[in-house]
Amino acid sequence: MVNFYFRRFTNHFFAAAISFVVPVLFVAHHLSFKPSYHNSPDNASAIASVEPPVSACSLTDATVSACTSSMTLTVDPGYTNYAWSNGSTGNSITVTSSGTYWWETVRYDEDAVSNGNFENASNHYRGFNSSYTRNTTSLVAEGTYAVLQNPHSEHSSFATFNDHTKNDGTGYMMVVNGASTANVTVWSESISVQTNTTYVFSVWGASVTSGSPGILNFSINGVQLGNITLTSTLGAWQNFTVRWSSGSNTTATIGIVNQNTAASGNDFALDDISFAPVCRKNITANLYPNPPKPVITNVPL
Repeated sequence: MVNFYFRRFTNHFFAAAISFVVPVLFVAHHLSFKPSYHNSPDNASAIASVEPPVSACSLTDATVSACTSSMTLTVDPGYTNYAWSNGSTGNSITVTSSGTYWWETVRYDEDAVSNGNFENASNHYRGFNSSYTRNTTSLVAEGTYAVLQNPHSEHSSFATFNDHTKNDGTGYMMVVNGASTANVTVWSESISVQTNTTYVFSVWGASVTSGSPGILNFSINGVQLGNITLTSTLGAWQNFTVRWSSGSNTTATIGIVNQNTAASGNDFALDDISFAPVCRKNITANLYPNPPKPVITNVPL
C-alpha cells in the first residue's frame, strides 16, 4: 500500500491510504467581460504617467480569476489610445500578483470643444471667442487674426505652410498677429463639463514668423495650466497637453493668451484645440498559483 501526502489549496494537510492514485484537479472560474467601447485617436502620451483621476464613463469594471502564477490583462477591442496603471502604453500587461490594475483612454469622440480644428464648413469662426480683431483681408496690424488655409495669404511676411489637422493645403488654422498689449485673450470657449471628471486639454501651435516667437499661456476658469514658447522654426507644430479635474465645476472656460508683447515678430497659428474626458477601467485580478506537486513516499508494510 502506498501512503502519500499532499497540500490542499487551503494549506491544510491530510493523509490518505489508498491502493491507487487519484488525480487531483484544481479548477478556477474565469469571469469574462464585454463592456461597451468607442474608438478614439491615438494620444496615449497624455495619460501615461499621471496619478489616477476620478472619471465618469461607460466602461465597466471587471474581475478575472485564474489558477495561475501570472495573467495577461488586455485592453477592450476597438481602442487605440490608452495607458496602463504601470505606465505601459501597450495593449496588454502581464501581472504576477493579485490586485487591482487599470487602463485609461482619452475619449476624443466626446471632444467638448466646438470647431477646435476650424474645419466647420458653414462657418470656420464658429464656437470660440477672441479679444483680438478679426480681419479676413489683412493681418498686417498687431492684434488681428483670421482663419486661413495659408498664413502667407494675408501677410507677405508670414510663412507658407499647411494646417495641423489635414496637412494637405485644404485645412484651416487660426492665424494671429500677436498684440503688443499684455494679457489679451487670443482664443476662449466656455464648455459644460461633468463634475468629478478628468479632462485632457490639448492644443497645437506654430510660428508664422521667425522673430520673437509667441509665448502661449493656457488657463481654465482663470487658473493657470502652463505655457509653451514656440520655436522660431516656421510651421513646426508644437503640442501642449495637460489634465484638468473638474471637481464641483460644471463649466470650464478655457483661455489662451500670448504673453509676448513684441511688436515685431510674435506671430503664430493655432489648430486642433481639444478638451476630452478621461475614462478608466479597473480590472481586479485574482491569481491562485498551483501548490507544489505531492511527494510520493514508499512505506514498508
